Amino acid sequence: MTEAQILLLLAVRLRSRAAADDIEETFITLGGEASRFESLLADAESLDQVRVRGEELRRSLTGAGEAELAAHLGAETERVGRADLVTAYEAFLPLNRAFLAALSTSASPSEVAVAEVASLVVRLGPVLAALEEKLDRFAGYAARFAAAVSRAATDPRWVAGASIDSIHTIWFELHEHLLATLGRDRSQESTLQ
Repeated sequence: MTEAQILLLLAVRLRSRAAADDIEETFITLGGEASRFESLLADAESLDQVRVRGEELRRSLTGAGEAELAAHLGAETERVGRADLVTAYEAFLPLNRAFLAALSTSASPSEVAVAEVASLVVRLGPVLAALEEKLDRFAGYAARFAAAVSRAATDPRWVAGASIDSIHTIWFELHEHLLATLGRDRSQESTLQ
């Protein structure tokens, strides 16, 4: 598989059950070329790595797509240094707990204090830098967080809005990206926190 094909499968996993436009945004953020997206997606669908569901044409990985992605990410993780990636992940976990606590303490996610969430994004900076140093595909998160924090300063929907590239949306995607990279799932994570 080419790097572009792997990025496509990763984008589908990170934005599972999303429309093609949302998956394309993530694909580009991960370093994929926009001009290749449609053909790569069509190829993955024809190879039964990506399935299309419902009238809204939402995509998700098939078992074959999950296995292909996991095999590639596992080999890549070993090649670049699993220990360093695990260290970054372990530094992420307490920030993730604080982030989730900040979202759960308000009556609604849009009422979360922007300053509190922005502070957590700042504290996330070294984790993002460590990840980017190992894998280029983590490079887009810092800019996305900066844009969302800036927008949240005047519009609280950018803290946890579901249909926009909000801080929460980006955080969730980063979390999934870490889990996929390390070959873990959320059930394994509860023992680490």
